[in-house]
Amino acid sequence: MRLPEHLELLLTDEPVLDVYSYGPWRVPAGLFEEIGMRIDGLARDPRAAGLTTDEHKLLTLPASLVIAEIFGMLAFLPGGGAIKAGSWSQLPERLLREHLVNPSPLSTRMTRWDAPGGRWRPPVDWLIEAPDRGLAIELARECLDVLEGIEPLEQRRKALIRLYDDPPVHDLHLPKMEMREIWHWHADDEILAAVPELLGPVGYLEWVSAGLLAAYEHLAEVAPRDETVETHLVHLLLQGSMEHVPAELTLAFGEERYAELQERFAAEKRGFKPGAWQEKTRSWLVRALVAGAADACRAWLDMAMRFVATVQGLPGDPWFPKTEWIPVGQFQTDLRRLYAPRRRVVNPLTDTLKVEESARKTVPAARPELVTKLVDQPELTAVLAELTTSGAAKAAVADAAAPGRTPVRLLIVGPDGTGKRDAAQELGKALALGRDPLWLTGNLFAGQRLADAVARLQADARDCAGERLLIIEGLDEIITDPGNGEPLAEELHRLLAVHEELNVVALCDSTGDERIGEVNPVLPQRFRVARTRPFTAEGHAELFRRALRERGARGTRQAVAAAGELLVATPPVQTLRNARLAPHLADLVVREAASRPATGPKSSAGNGELVIGKADIPRVLHLSGGADDPRAELRELPGLESVKHELGLVVATARATQLRRDSGLKVSTPTRHMVFTGNPGTGKTMVARLVGQIFKRLGVLSSGHLVEASRAHLVGEYIGQTAPRTRRLVERALGGVLFIDEAYTLTQSPLKGDYGHEAIAELVKLMEDHRDDLIVIVAGYEQQMAEFLAANPGLDSRFPKQLHFPDYSDDELVAVFERLAAADGFRLDPGTTELLRSVLSRLPRGPSFGNGRLMRNLLDLAVANQAQRLATIRRKPSKRGLVTLTPDDLPPVWEEPAELIGLYL
Repeated sequence: MRLPEHLELLLTDEPVLDVYSYGPWRVPAGLFEEIGMRIDGLARDPRAAGLTTDEHKLLTLPASLVIAEIFGMLAFLPGGGAIKAGSWSQLPERLLREHLVNPSPLSTRMTRWDAPGGRWRPPVDWLIEAPDRGLAIELARECLDVLEGIEPLEQRRKALIRLYDDPPVHDLHLPKMEMREIWHWHADDEILAAVPELLGPVGYLEWVSAGLLAAYEHLAEVAPRDETVETHLVHLLLQGSMEHVPAELTLAFGEERYAELQERFAAEKRGFKPGAWQEKTRSWLVRALVAGAADACRAWLDMAMRFVATVQGLPGDPWFPKTEWIPVGQFQTDLRRLYAPRRRVVNPLTDTLKVEESARKTVPAARPELVTKLVDQPELTAVLAELTTSGAAKAAVADAAAPGRTPVRLLIVGPDGTGKRDAAQELGKALALGRDPLWLTGNLFAGQRLADAVARLQADARDCAGERLLIIEGLDEIITDPGNGEPLAEELHRLLAVHEELNVVALCDSTGDERIGEVNPVLPQRFRVARTRPFTAEGHAELFRRALRERGARGTRQAVAAAGELLVATPPVQTLRNARLAPHLADLVVREAASRPATGPKSSAGNGELVIGKADIPRVLHLSGGADDPRAELRELPGLESVKHELGLVVATARATQLRRDSGLKVSTPTRHMVFTGNPGTGKTMVARLVGQIFKRLGVLSSGHLVEASRAHLVGEYIGQTAPRTRRLVERALGGVLFIDEAYTLTQSPLKGDYGHEAIAELVKLMEDHRDDLIVIVAGYEQQMAEFLAANPGLDSRFPKQLHFPDYSDDELVAVFERLAAADGFRLDPGTTELLRSVLSRLPRGPSFGNGRLMRNLLDLAVANQAQRLATIRRKPSKRGLVTLTPDDLPPVWEEPAELIGLYL
């Protein structure tokens, strides 16, 4: 039995502020002192120096109106009637101590708590007494500023600051209550979601009541209680010393439930004892606590306390709750009592009265329960639980008569990387059919004759019937295959009817059930459909927390939440998507955090485990890698001046389009696909990579990665293979650039019935479908690419931008050589570049000339020659000598310069 990780801080002796609606938070050393200095500085500000009051009962008189305003804010920011606990929960005493008349002793007990109401409301409370109302509102805004940094209060503080930064227009001399109403009505939905008290007492009561019912129903599910919801609500009112049921509850619960509350109130009031209710409620919470519902217990306590504070304050705002018996302190004591580390000793009776193993009765093995590791997939989890529960209920019948058992027929539909395979494996274990599941994939049927494919499916179905789970991965791809798909769909439909005991789980993509239905409308009806979804920020956070645990680390609550927000905003790159993003991020941050000094933070248990903080989470996760500034790297490339100019025009057009869209103007997405022509080694692939990264920075592409392809990646070997192969390649490139080198080979095959034209047709369609988040670049020799564009009527119009990459000049080739050498950590001795330039000037140029690739090969040979030269030196070479290339290291082929081309070929 273990407490949820984010609550483990409550078991320590750390300085903790625990606002129940946020969770435990360790107070950083020196933060409260810094905030106290900010507060004093604002109070001493010349604008506030003369603003005082003699009416405040808790502050030293005359009291600064600024200090009085902040005192009210500190009570309000945790929430109206919200529970604030922890060893450092006394915010006024710690931040305003020197201003208090009779400050309470500072407590460091983790079980300490209070529930301030806080009648402060924007724009001003005590500062209303300032003669200059405009200055008063300005100072109130700055009061919120000085309280920055208390993490559990930040969301509400920032929401209020947004309200101050966009204030309503009104007469500043209105009475305080009228000003409040105007400001509250001006708050938008985002502000109200963070600060629901601005809805007014009745609106806040509705908000609290909804949360209270949700928390109670959850707890009643894990720890049943012998009372109805209405009785529970009546008892809450009675333990809070209410003498009647407030009429405002009609709006919170509806007329029917309100009438029932009234009817039960009088009956329950007779003989109600709050002390007995408190003990009974404490016992209920303990049962829920050990059942793993610690967060739900805290949510109920928080909402129950807010509920009491709100109804007691009616018709006004919530205030500090009066007499109440909600067992907050007892719950906190129980939490530490049950979960804090304990000392143990062995009872000797465990050995002296130990029963011999042979004497134990043999208990039949029970059917395994479903143990799911799925995260953030509520629909699929519920379906799995239902299937396994119903199967367990029929276990006894199934043992006697297996044919009467209802088979599992499940179609799991959803994006890649959302747990579909894990769900199938977990279901296979829970069904416990005696043999491991059999997996079928589309590759097993690819290229087979129809008779062979059908025979394979029949044999697998017979083998699995009643004995093992059949899992078909990519059923939508199998069924939509133009060749054998439709007959296989018909055969699978027949097999499901013939083998009544056949258990089948099929996996397919997000719209896979619709695609299957287009081929065989009846087949999807044979399955129970369960859908997965892309992960929310909370789902990504949980996956990241698990990934850290697998790597021997753990993250703070703030770090895990920040990781979730980062991952949900990170566009996928090829197969790196959804659940696969969290392990990728965990690897990065653990590797980075492990390299920090050994004096870094340790876990609360002092075991030295690596702790990932919020500062360790990067602000942006670049999956496609690449240059820090791709535009600068493009500018620094040797030569290619015409290419750089043309790409500059394309980039400028994209930026202008983005600006028009941001200004609300109507814009159409231009076609950005391109043709690169030129001889080998002129930088076409490198520029394509930079194009993807540049457009990623501009927000045109979601990821900016590069996928390189050739004819073999698109064209299949038999009928029906080309279109799916082309479609899969385009799907890998979505969000980035698809670079097809030697694209003209798609139209140059001498064979009859070649499928290159089929690939082009499919590519043209997909380019149009995904023009918003895909750039296709086709490349090759200039003349051949012209013939390629003429081979399909739709190609030329799909590639409006055609860039020619000229051969490098001699000086540019030397610059390329120097650039490559520097990137590999080498320097060139004087005379090396001059010798290289003289040789290049004598080389013949032609279509086979290697350009930059020739320079790459020359450098590799030079490095190999340098290594051989250094090996013959007896003395140890200097560090400078190890990274220096001399003229002697260049290949000795100067008599016949044309032989250099052979180095490339």
